[in-house]
Amino acid sequence: MADNQTTENAGDILKIDEALGLLDRELKGKSGEINRLISEKYSNLKEIMSGATHTGREAIEKTCHTLEEAVKRGEEKTKEIGMEIDRKVHANPWLAVGIAAVSGFILCYIIEAGKRSK
Repeated sequence: MADNQTTENAGDILKIDEALGLLDRELKGKSGEINRLISEKYSNLKEIMSGATHTGREAIEKTCHTLEEAVKRGEEKTKEIGMEIDRKVHANPWLAVGIAAVSGFILCYIIEAGKRSK
């Protein structure tokens, strides 16, 4: 029985060798065409990747520009609010002193109430 199985394995090996030889003969004439197809596919992939990289870079630059503009607007708005507060304090300084004093008393009361509850 072992001899029969060895003969079958040898036959299978011969069939595989024949198939590989046939495949090798068929592909020898077509290697140029296969190389061309592969290079075309890879060049398309390179184009897609470079386009994606370029698009990503543009998106990052646009986002940075938008953030810079938002920061500038925020700084300008803060300066405007500060100047408006300054004008109001100069126009009515005692009101500002009274608001600061009441705010201080309220803050101290809240802090003390928090300490007592613990």
